[in-house]
Amino acid sequence: MHYIEQITKKFKSKDYSMDYSQGTPVPWLFFDDFLPEELLKKVQAEINQIPKYMWTHFTRNGSFMEECNKLHDYCPTIRDLTLNLNSSEFISWLEELTGINKVIPDPHLIGAGLMRCYTGHSLKLHTDFNWNEELHLNRCLSLILYIHPEWDSSWHGGLEFWDFKRENLVHKIECKPNRLLLWNYHSKLFHGHPTPLTCPENVSRDGLRLFYFKSNSTPEELPHRSLYWIDETTREPYDVRSNR
Repeated sequence: MHYIEQITKKFKSKDYSMDYSQGTPVPWLFFDDFLPEELLKKVQAEINQIPKYMWTHFTRNGSFMEECNKLHDYCPTIRDLTLNLNSSEFISWLEELTGINKVIPDPHLIGAGLMRCYTGHSLKLHTDFNWNEELHLNRCLSLILYIHPEWDSSWHGGLEFWDFKRENLVHKIECKPNRLLLWNYHSKLFHGHPTPLTCPENVSRDGLRLFYFKSNSTPEELPHRSLYWIDETTREPYDVRSNR
């Protein structure tokens, strides 16, 4: 059985959809022990094999983290995992869990991919980008899978969800290893891990981030199935079923 099928059978979306919908300040939920242990170990080994030059630095308003979305050269397992989390099977699971229809993955990993933070690093409170210019799609879901092998809550790093006015902390979700965190996009969801990490120097806060989108587009032409018939007079293709 393929691991995506294992995962979706283990975490049946219909069993969690109510809990997800009741999340605040936006619908959200986490799933612990998400990946099979053998797969998790392969992912953890691969991320440590990525050369330093493959990582870029994200710095904005005091934030700092390393990012990598070029997964094909050094990360065959992580690349396969990403493809599976963007697969039809997983998208169907997401749609049933969240109640959002017509979810579209991003094969380009715009703003997504691997992230890594070391001691002293932080991600200041922010709201997320809402538009994928590469695909011309609106953002609807965010996913983080924490893949570091160890983490202590005293090192900080839990993802904080604040209210829409950025006045009060609503939730702090610990970045537990092998925890998958999923939440709905909202233009005023302030979140981050603003307190600098205090983990040992040989430990990093690692994760795989994926973002999902949906379209509000309309057809450029009247929708139809593939046309195998042609009008002998007008030479226009048509559908014999609808005579159109």
